[in-house]
Order: sequence, then structure tokens, then C-alpha cells
Amino acid sequence: MAGDLGGGGGDRHGGLGLTVDTPAPRGHSALGMSVLERRYCCPGSMRMEAGRPDTPSQYAKRGTELHAAGAECLLRGVGAAEFIPDDPEGADILEPWLTEVRSAHGRLGGQLLVEQAFHLEALHELYWGTADAVVLNPPRAWVGDLKTGAGHPVPIRRPDGRVNFQLGGYALGALNSLPADISSVITSVELCVSQPRLGPAQTTVMDLADIQNLAADLIDIAEAATRPDAPLVPGDHCAFCRARGDCPALRAAALEAAGIDFDIVDPGQPALTAPTPGDFHHPLPVPTGLTLEELGRVLSAADIIDTWIHGCRVHAKQVADHGQEIPGWKLVDKLGRRRWVDEVAAIDALDGLPLEDRYVIKPVSPPQAEKALRHLKLRKPANWADLVTMTDPGTALVPVRDKRPAVTPRFVEFDIEPNETG
Repeated sequence: MAGDLGGGGGDRHGGLGLTVDTPAPRGHSALGMSVLERRYCCPGSMRMEAGRPDTPSQYAKRGTELHAAGAECLLRGVGAAEFIPDDPEGADILEPWLTEVRSAHGRLGGQLLVEQAFHLEALHELYWGTADAVVLNPPRAWVGDLKTGAGHPVPIRRPDGRVNFQLGGYALGALNSLPADISSVITSVELCVSQPRLGPAQTTVMDLADIQNLAADLIDIAEAATRPDAPLVPGDHCAFCRARGDCPALRAAALEAAGIDFDIVDPGQPALTAPTPGDFHHPLPVPTGLTLEELGRVLSAADIIDTWIHGCRVHAKQVADHGQEIPGWKLVDKLGRRRWVDEVAAIDALDGLPLEDRYVIKPVSPPQAEKALRHLKLRKPANWADLVTMTDPGTALVPVRDKRPAVTPRFVEFDIEPNETG
């Protein structure tokens, strides 16, 4: 199936007897699988991001660490809690992923490949990457992708029915890295996105038509993104773009999205053409003076405006970190937290204090208790329902496209009447 795509890759596995012709490139590609959605939605993003520093966030670093730990767990055949005993949160994220991979391997049989590197140079020289896990037993294959975050849900298929570009690209790449006599007899690929912090894993099956359509899509995406005049198209995908701070299309969209005349101000409150930090005069209308329709437009625009503002903050911090002074702003040290160099030594040194003043002891959470009970094959206490309650986190105002059901407002009386007409 993928044997005619060309290229090769490298992988981590034990005793599988598979070889590849050439190693795949290392590092991040400008057309890597993780940015395909952005390249598809905004072809010009590749040009805008070129040469800009890729500074990983703390969440990205955490994800990299957990991916490495998950790979080692699969290679060594151990559990997450055993491999990272000092990181229970990380173990809770990894264990469902390990279960998915091992379940697929047990169900399909065949060979398990971990961190399968690939290079889809027949589609474009910049198409390379690494699939988290691949199970191979011709004519079937399984390709899984671990997502450790919770802020950005990853659907396994797009709204138009096509498979997720990133995971589908991993599938094509993984099969392409195999010898032609193996990859050519694969007739279907099961895809799995495991995002434990957002719920159960998602699965779908790619048939030959899906694979052929995806290959054509990837060619089109590469051609569009590499054009010198590739268009800039702002949207939700801008949130992870390194050029969001000074993208002219995003900036224009941020100003236009609200659709409100920002030149109307309260009498006696002049608009400043060059606001300074600490000066709160602005040409924006008072929120209570907006109509419900205007308020809805502002909320719809907030995400894209926030994306642009966040990009400005990230860029400004990078500029300041490299020694350039931004008028009106300065770098300062954050407040640190005091911590024990050695907790055991600290407890011993504080032996003059009562035990309760040296330790903070509290029970595990209900989910942690449930997990421990399952592991030990014990039943819940008979009065479990009386022991556990659900906190009320309050409500959130979200767009109507959000899948969560609408709820009745907590407050039915208004201290301030909404402005219907403005």
C-alpha cells in the first residue's frame, strides 16, 4: 500500500527483523505532521514561521518527557507507575495509553514498533516525523498517537469526514518506512488517538480509499504551503503559530471580528492614540452599553484577539530576554518558593516539633482510591456514595458549537438589566 511512496525511516523495537533503507531526518520539519492542520488552514503560516525561534512551552516539555517515558515502558514491558514512581500524575496519563497499545498488540498480534521514524520524501522532501506506536500484522496495521495535554481536543476525523491529517500522516509514514513486500499487502489501518486527560481513546479505520485520498491531500498541502504567495488565513489554528504576534492577517481579523464602532466613547473620556502602561483611558465602549448582539460578536472575537495578544506577549518576552529594552517595560525576577533541599533531613532537623506540625497528611482523592481498589481487586466501601460528593465548579459561557449541553442559569434575577437596543 505504501511501498510505492519511496523513502525510509528508523524505529525502536526488539527482534522484529525489519530493516529500512535510509534513516529519516531528525528534528522538527516545517511540514511536520504536528503542523499539517495549520498548514492546511493557513498555507502562508509556513512562510511566516520561517526563521522564528521555536521555544517549547512548559506543557510541550512535559509532553516530550511523558512520550519518552511511555516509549521506555513499552520497550521494557513495565507499567508507568513502576517506571516513574515519583510522578503519579504522569503515570495516570501514561497508563491508559500503554493499555491501548498493548491491547491493540494483543488483539492484532504481529509486531510492535515504538517511535517509528519515517520520511515521506515521495510526497515532499519536508515530510518526516515519528509515529508513537505501530502494530503490524498484515493485512492489518494499527497506528497510535499519544496526546498528553487537555487544552486542545484532537478529533480523529475532520468535520468533512477525512482522517486527522497528523495521525493519518503518521500512518502513511509508518507504512512507507517498511519494506515494500510488507507494506504493499496492508489493506486497512486502524488509527487511535489517546488523550487520557480528556476521556477515552478515539479510533477509526482507514481503508485504501482513505489512504489514497490522504496522500493526495498531503501533496496539495505541501504545494500550497511552499508557494511564495501562500495566503494567510486567520482562525483557531493561529493559537500555536509562532508568527501570531505580528501576522497582518490575524491582526486585521482581531480588529474586525468584534464588528463594533470603537470610536464611540463616553463624553469627557478622550481616546488616546498611543496608550501608555498604567493609563486606562481607551476608545472601547463600556460593556454594559453593548447590545446583546454586539456582546455576542465580542465574545466570538475574543479567542482570536486573545491569540494575537498572547503572541505579542510571547514575542515581547523573547525580545526582552535577548537584551532589547521595550519602552515602558522591564524584566524582573519572579517570586520563587522556598523548598527543602532534602525533605528527610529537614524532618530530622525539626524533631523538636510535634509530628503533626512536621507532616501534612491527607487522604488520596476518590479517583486515586478507585484506581488503587481496582489494582488490588478490592470492592468499594458499602457507604461509598455517602463518602464521595461532586463539587460544583460553576458554569462557563461557551460558543453554541461546544458539545456540552446547556444548563439553567444559577441566577435568575439580574442586578443589571442587559441592554437590548444599545
